[in-house]
Amino acid sequence: MKYEQIEGKNSVVETLKSGTRVFELLVQSGTREDTRVRWAIQTARARKIPVTFLSKDEMDRLSMASRHQGIIARVETYRYATLPGLLKRVYDRGDDAMLVMLDGITDPHNLGSIVRTAEAAGAHGLILPKHRSAPVNPVVFHTSAGAAEYLPVATVPNLVSVAKRLKEEGIWIVGADERAEATCFEADLNGPLALVLGAEGRGISRLMRETCDTLVRV
Repeated sequence: MKYEQIEGKNSVVETLKSGTRVFELLVQSGTREDTRVRWAIQTARARKIPVTFLSKDEMDRLSMASRHQGIIARVETYRYATLPGLLKRVYDRGDDAMLVMLDGITDPHNLGSIVRTAEAAGAHGLILPKHRSAPVNPVVFHTSAGAAEYLPVATVPNLVSVAKRLKEEGIWIVGADERAEATCFEADLNGPLALVLGAEGRGISRLMRETCDTLVRV
C-alpha cells in the first residue's frame, strides 16, 4: 500500500478534519494528555482508524520530517489538482480569481510557508511546474500547519504557457520582482490576478518576467 506521512499535531488534526483518507495513526506513548493528540485519537477510533502507540525511539525512526511532535498519520498519497479544476473553483465561488504561481521554489519548507500564507489570504489555489519545484510532501504539510489540506495545488508542464492561458481568461499576471518600480502596496492589485513568486536569490525566470502584465516589489 502506498501512503504518505503527515507529521505534527496541527497537521494531523487538520488532516483528520479535512476528510482525507487516513490509514493509521501512530502516537508516541505518554503524549495523549495533549488536547490535540487526545482529539486525534478519539476521532481516529470513532472512524475505525487503527491507532498504534510507539516509543519515542520508534517514532523518531519512522519520522520522515524529523518533527513529528509525537503523532504521525499515514494517509493516501497527495492528489494534485488540475488547472481546469482550479479555474472551476474560481468560477464556482463567483469572486475575483486569486491564484499563486511558484517559479522555481525547490525548498519544501518555503513551499509549506507559502501554502499557509496563500490559504490564509483566501487564494483559490497554487500552481507549480512539474519540474524544478518541491513536491507536496510531509515537510510541506508540517510547515503549512495543515493548510495544504485545504488549498488545492496543481502541477503544470510549463508556467509561461499557463500564464498566457490565464490572460485569455481575463486574469492579470503580477510578478514579484525586487527590481520593480512599484511596491505591492502601491500597485493596483484589484480584480482577478495570479501572483508569480520566484525562488530566493534567483527570483522569477526571464521568460516569466517578460510574460507578466506588471511587476511589483514585495
